[in-house]
Amino acid sequence: MKVILLLILFLITLLYFPLNRQVPKFSFKTKLDSQIPLLPWTVWVYFSYFLFFPLSIALTWNSRYASPLLVTQIFSTLIASLIWKVFPNGVIRPLIKTPTNLNHRLLSLIYKYDRDCNGLPSGHVLQSFVACFFLALLFPKIWVVFVLVLLAISLSTLTTKQHYFLDMIITLLFAPLIIELSLYIIPL
Repeated sequence: MKVILLLILFLITLLYFPLNRQVPKFSFKTKLDSQIPLLPWTVWVYFSYFLFFPLSIALTWNSRYASPLLVTQIFSTLIASLIWKVFPNGVIRPLIKTPTNLNHRLLSLIYKYDRDCNGLPSGHVLQSFVACFFLALLFPKIWVVFVLVLLAISLSTLTTKQHYFLDMIITLLFAPLIIELSLYIIPL
């Protein structure tokens, strides 16, 4: 069952790419976003999501949380994809004219290949929240570590200019609802 859920999650995650090629029609930029600095070194925190996401699956794989985690990630990705399709929104990113170091080069690569659509909800924030929730259940003695990981990844979406403040906040508020609904489908 877990292998099938993992395959479904992988296939649904692929929806991100065509949806990210849409032209954004909406934006949630606020005055606060102009005050948040671009911090190129946080691209490493932003990229850590790509390790953290599969690591969360691996760590829960032999536990009772594996299937609920996978179902919740599937559910969250489906809902996010539906929102991105119906309500295409994006982020205007800064121009990095001449990438001068590795951090700038990585940011330039992100900006080149990850188009400016799919702002709200933030996939990084939503999927990290889900992963941290189940990892905190599995490892309750170190739940604070998972809260810090979630905060770091969430804030990195702002400091890399991948998302606006409202994208992050609304996603953080939306994530518990997604978890609650998915646990209704497959209880712990």
